Amino acid sequence: MLVMIRKQRGFTLIEIFIAILLLTFGLLGTAALTTGVVRGNVGSKNMTAATAIAQTCFEENRRVGYTNAGTVPAGGTNNCPTGTSTVTSGGASFTRALTIDASVSNIKTLSVTVSWSEGTTGNKSITLKTVMAAS
Repeated sequence: MLVMIRKQRGFTLIEIFIAILLLTFGLLGTAALTTGVVRGNVGSKNMTAATAIAQTCFEENRRVGYTNAGTVPAGGTNNCPTGTSTVTSGGASFTRALTIDASVSNIKTLSVTVSWSEGTTGNKSITLKTVMAAS
């Protein structure tokens, strides 16, 4: 008796299961990577906004001059006086605090600390400093 064995075509259930399993692990890895990238982008956006807020505060105090830095001059404006205020930028809320150290004669050191919350990542802050000299 001659038995002919025919070669079967197609995939077995085990091969299909392994392929689905590998595809699932790959997609889960991609999802985790995407989440990390989005979180990093939000952090970068907030850091850029905080830096811009601090820089704007420095520019405002340079505009009012050495004598009026940190204060609101009589009959004028200063949008960044000494103390703490809340600034909203790009849909996020930031706390800006300006302090001035005038312990050296004819020199003021302005320090702006900007802090914000990134939800589960926690609270973040930056501090920038600049020096103003009497002219």
